[in-house]
Amino acid sequence: MKIKNVVFDIGNVLVRWSPHEVISSIFPEQEPVKFFAQMHPVWIELNLGKLTEEEAILLYHAQLNISKEKIAQLLFEFKNTQVPIPGSVELLQKLHALNIPLYSITDNIKEIIDYYRTQRNFLHYFKGMAVSADIGILKPNAGIYRHLLEKYELNPAECVFIDDLEKNVNGALSLGMHSFQFLDAQSCEIKLTELDIIPK
Repeated sequence: MKIKNVVFDIGNVLVRWSPHEVISSIFPEQEPVKFFAQMHPVWIELNLGKLTEEEAILLYHAQLNISKEKIAQLLFEFKNTQVPIPGSVELLQKLHALNIPLYSITDNIKEIIDYYRTQRNFLHYFKGMAVSADIGILKPNAGIYRHLLEKYELNPAECVFIDDLEKNVNGALSLGMHSFQFLDAQSCEIKLTELDIIPK
């Protein structure tokens, strides 16, 4: 069965996601891996849509004993440093020009999605999205893939999902989708050509 639809993850596929680098720049006195691990429980709640960013700032302020202003700066830079990965948006544009339906499945917080809409020029290429904060499910839980497939009436055998993490690729494969791991835009385009999505 021919693949008709391409489904993208966003972080480290279309834009860079490098929280440890951001932490190092704003809190050079902190060990970034340990610091982000301390942030992680609240960050997961944000990704599940259970908290707003403002609520998270108050929690981080209390838990980490860091000023609300510094936490707000950190969360802003988490967004602002998500610059396009070289070649990825161009690949979206190429697929769009070929009239290939594009979708996204992303673990993401609502405020970051809003930032993409105003500051990054790629969300309009998607016919539909499954965002963890909107539906309360994270990859690789089968529910987030099913949400996209059912909402947009997609046949999993006609979809290929692209993600930077192997566990999320495996989540898509378990539902009968095609899937592969993103390394860079050039190898991604080669893979899509091998799958006969992009003409040779």
